[in-house]
Amino acid sequence: MPPIDALPAAAATLQQIADTERGERAARASAGAQVMRAVALAAAGDAGAPFALRRAQVSVAGLARSAEASLLRRMVAVGQADASAEKLAAPLLAYACELERTHRLPEADAAITLALAMAAEDAGTSLHAGRIARKLGQRERALGLFRQARTLDAAAGEIARIAAVGEAVVSADAERALGAAVRAALRAGDGETAAVGLEERAKVRRSAGDRAGAARDLCTAAARYPDAVDRARVAHELAGLALAAGDPAAAREALVAALAWGDAPQQDHARSRLHTLARDLGDQVGMRRWRDHKRPALVSLSAYRPRPAERSRADRVTRWRQWVDARTAATA
Repeated sequence: MPPIDALPAAAATLQQIADTERGERAARASAGAQVMRAVALAAAGDAGAPFALRRAQVSVAGLARSAEASLLRRMVAVGQADASAEKLAAPLLAYACELERTHRLPEADAAITLALAMAAEDAGTSLHAGRIARKLGQRERALGLFRQARTLDAAAGEIARIAAVGEAVVSADAERALGAAVRAALRAGDGETAAVGLEERAKVRRSAGDRAGAARDLCTAAARYPDAVDRARVAHELAGLALAAGDPAAAREALVAALAWGDAPQQDHARSRLHTLARDLGDQVGMRRWRDHKRPALVSLSAYRPRPAERSRADRVTRWRQWVDARTAATA
């Protein structure tokens, strides 16, 4: 589909948000709609593209500083310097990923739709589009996009393996399909993709009531992730699983791991959760230890009420944390 044909629906989505929201959110959506119109015209070689790009440039200049505003400025600059669809597709994809990261999925879907029109043969763009469609609950569309990504990655490389994980998540038997995707990634020596599959399978198992299986998957995923931020995210998930099982001691150990591995926002969230857990348990020492006078980046709304499990797995979680640390140090 030519970019100009994909434009009306994509720009209309952002403009609708601009018309129904207020403040900075409305301004960002309106600017995004203008930029997308301008770059689509530029990619099509339309005579009105230069004027549209100048108008979009003025609109973006009025936005508050943010990653999103920077990406919109980059798109305008690329459109003014090189109007080819190939050059415009990359910043448009980055814009869609930023919108997805901030949980603005309808806007992300609009941007990725235009990116797909500009880079129809790019496996990575199809992969990202499939992930957004999955998060929007569009199962059939997600399946088609994941399969397209695997087909386009003819070398059966990392994109194809990640797409296989995404396809497994929306398949009829997600747990079985994810197991197959994890094994395929391990055979290819791709531990990170295997970790993604394990993390997704943990969600499936938890929703089915298999907490023990979910915990095993999360612990194994953390060991296979090369990036500490990913390990910290898994540790936060493991803490939630422990709390759901009524095991606050194990949750505390998992949050200590998140505190050690995470970036600044993850560490703030871990401190907040540790403080909340100590408060709910009446642990005065813990409350003093984890009290933070800074406003946390993420707010912990404790769902835990003291309901201790008969047997805590805190020692296992401690050994797991030490094992992951030792394994990471050995492979560094």
